[in-house]
Amino acid sequence: MDLSTTYLGLKLRTPLVPAASPLSEELDSIKAMEDAGASAVVLYSLFEEQLIEDRAELVHNLEQGTESFAEALTYFPEPDDFRLGPEEYLEHISKAKKAVEIPIIASLNGSSVGGWTKYAKAIQQAGADALELNIYSIPTDMDLSSTKIEEAYLDILKAVKSEVSIPVAVKLSPFFTNFANMAKRLDKAGANGLVLFNRSKTWGNPELQRRCC
Repeated sequence: MDLSTTYLGLKLRTPLVPAASPLSEELDSIKAMEDAGASAVVLYSLFEEQLIEDRAELVHNLEQGTESFAEALTYFPEPDDFRLGPEEYLEHISKAKKAVEIPIIASLNGSSVGGWTKYAKAIQQAGADALELNIYSIPTDMDLSSTKIEEAYLDILKAVKSEVSIPVAVKLSPFFTNFANMAKRLDKAGANGLVLFNRSKTWGNPELQRRCC
């Protein structure tokens, strides 16, 4: 039986694509999923807060002691000139690509527009075949309208799409007033696919979110 299909423009031998999970943390597990029939694998997520924290740590280390000499402030380029972020994730992408023949889909998890979205380019350069953009936030501001929340999703997608040429899927939660309308808007904004839905049992548990989504 021919189970081949197309996802995000990628030709897959079956529709079976394991989602982001701890299984993708080890190369042997990725190989095992390929042997078991997976046609692609979504890697565990790299979180916005990881990238922001990594960036802040680098800036702190570069500036430490520079107040001693005025000339020291010119020793290093501005942080924006650096390629920042957890290098282990990029290395894992590269190793996974060499270990298996199926597509490797990276995953970025974020909730706000910011410089972290530029890391998508580094993910593409590391060899990822596609990128799953996991956008999820819990609004706590009573004055924040649903329109602003939806616009943030679109802005994040556009920011990532401006950095990469590989396909980008958006992973969504079901909590939209008009989900069909939001799907249509994401499509027009450049999404190559939509993943339904975010894993509800991880909501409210940061540790599970870190490892699973």
